[in-house]
Amino acid sequence: MTSTESSSRSFSLRMSARDLISIGIFAALYFVLSLAASLIGIINPPMMIVSTGLAIIIGAIPFMLFLTRVRHPGMITLFAIISGALYVLTGTLLIGLILMVGLALIAELIVWAGRYRSTTAGILAYTVFSIWFFGPILPLLYARDDYLSMPGLTSAGPEYVAGVDALFTTPVILAVGVGCAVCGLIGGLLGARVLRKHFVRAGLA
Repeated sequence: MTSTESSSRSFSLRMSARDLISIGIFAALYFVLSLAASLIGIINPPMMIVSTGLAIIIGAIPFMLFLTRVRHPGMITLFAIISGALYVLTGTLLIGLILMVGLALIAELIVWAGRYRSTTAGILAYTVFSIWFFGPILPLLYARDDYLSMPGLTSAGPEYVAGVDALFTTPVILAVGVGCAVCGLIGGLLGARVLRKHFVRAGLA
């Protein structure tokens, strides 16, 4: 294959059946694993923060493995649309999906810049993508009362709601946003290591 043909393929938005299957499988894996970790947050408000970091780190493994299948633009964005839609169906605010897709577009550019082969680019892409976890709590900055009255939150009881209100001050909310990026970096590094140690050796990546 010539360099011109390779470049043309990299810029193609056309997806094969194999591409679509990979996107569906890894989006589902990412959703299931990260959601399972996120559910720890129902214990108490402080665990919401802990579970978010845990979800980001655990979600790095299927995401980084997925990147080994990505060879052209559009795949990460479709991955984000599917996994984000699944999150919305479980009660996550729509802003989470919007932010996820927006960050996926940036991740697309990063991975493209690495020519779909750079581990460093993959780690940076996941770091950026993981900031979407900040989205669902953003309404606490501009629609706090509406957020605190959501059925999904009030069903946990008045003490839980009061705890969320007391814990998530503006500085804490902004710190969570920074923390999402930090956990994304940690997760990306861990995911790359797991990928190299286990999946590459097994011929799965």
